[in-house]
Amino acid sequence: MERMICKTCGCESMVPMQVMFEQKEDDITSLLGHDPESRFYTCHVCGDNWLTVKETSRSGAHTITFVHQMGTEPILKRVAHTHSEAMLNEKDSATWDYFMDDEVIDQEVWFDKLSARRRILKSVCTN
Repeated sequence: MERMICKTCGCESMVPMQVMFEQKEDDITSLLGHDPESRFYTCHVCGDNWLTVKETSRSGAHTITFVHQMGTEPILKRVAHTHSEAMLNEKDSATWDYFMDDEVIDQEVWFDKLSARRRILKSVCTN
């Protein structure tokens, strides 16, 4: 099992897992033109987690959606739009959209909210 360094607590305890969709695969494939790739990342030390869903449209455009710390309000989500097939980071993406619940917010505000969540998680697991 592949382990990564957690961005919250710094431990080598972040584990990615494949996600299976409840919807019939044929329904998803007909909507997207392919099977979406999805992974859930969770830290076994501090509990930080996020879901990543990569979709490719029939036109070849790629969308990668990240939903951070599910189960905590508000929902923090960011969506990358690109024409590259590789998983991306902020430097590779053509366009990023940032959301708090369903409301579009500025990148700085989004990262401030995520940083505050991660500070709280880190303080809980280190105290």
